Amino acid sequence: MVVDLNYLKMDLDFKHLKKIKSSWFKHFLYASYFNFLAILIFITGLIHSVLPWIFTFTPYKLAKKIVDGTEKQFGSNFKKRN
Repeated sequence: MVVDLNYLKMDLDFKHLKKIKSSWFKHFLYASYFNFLAILIFITGLIHSVLPWIFTFTPYKLAKKIVDGTEKQFGSNFKKRN
């Protein structure tokens, strides 16, 4: 098994807010909202893994909400900026 060590590197970008053209408070609100959705994805996904008839598509829909929200907020070419 090959492990990509790039994922283990610390992700620091002191110009992150400037690059995404966001204030600290606006970034805080969006990040908190998306992190709350991520927690819901974990909880509903865990319940679904044990009881497959419950939350059948909820984790997927919540993850899509995060992707759609970040693309709307930061543009669909977000990866090109990094």
